[in-house]
Amino acid sequence: MNAKILSLNVGVPAPLEWKGRRVMSSMLKAPIPEPLVVHMETIDGDRFANVNSHGTHDSVLYAFGVKSALEYMALLGRTEYIPGSLGENVTLDELDETQVSVGDIFQFGEVRVQATFPRIPCAKVNLRMEHDDGQRLLQEVGRSGVYFRILKPGKIHAHDAVERVEQAPVKYLISEIYSTTVQRKKLSDIEFERAMKNGAFPLEEMEKWRSLRV
Repeated sequence: MNAKILSLNVGVPAPLEWKGRRVMSSMLKAPIPEPLVVHMETIDGDRFANVNSHGTHDSVLYAFGVKSALEYMALLGRTEYIPGSLGENVTLDELDETQVSVGDIFQFGEVRVQATFPRIPCAKVNLRMEHDDGQRLLQEVGRSGVYFRILKPGKIHAHDAVERVEQAPVKYLISEIYSTTVQRKKLSDIEFERAMKNGAFPLEEMEKWRSLRV
């Protein structure tokens, strides 16, 4: 799987205001001049409002594919997608959640990363998209983007190649996890065992999944 970088984006916590509501969020990311400077635990110029959920060791870098984003935009009645609108650091021409597994390893220029989890949308999406059903529709469309932990830091330039260099030995697709999480499905013993064998799930997510077993 190869992809083309369309935009590199960072942001800091800033107020989102809509219909009388006001919250702090780091979803307001904007394109930057290259490169994106990625460290093991942080990205230069990128900070988070909720550090317990975003920007953890397992979610340093967030990528989204435009084809996925446009599926969501269509549900909102829109035809364009502005890079960074869903909080991603790297906007790609394509990153198909149905084809990426937890544990897959990718090379983004100098930076080597490992897929860890989908981003689960919260109610702040309604404010960010200025749409009453923004969160619900993002859940329904099944597109989430992909969080990555950093295996090798470095710089990402707009012209850099993005490619999957290693596939997880036991597949657990990002789209599967997204569906399970947003629908709050119970896990069978077989599904939980597959997640354990995968070996790349974030530990805090595994603890949550223990409680979801049938």
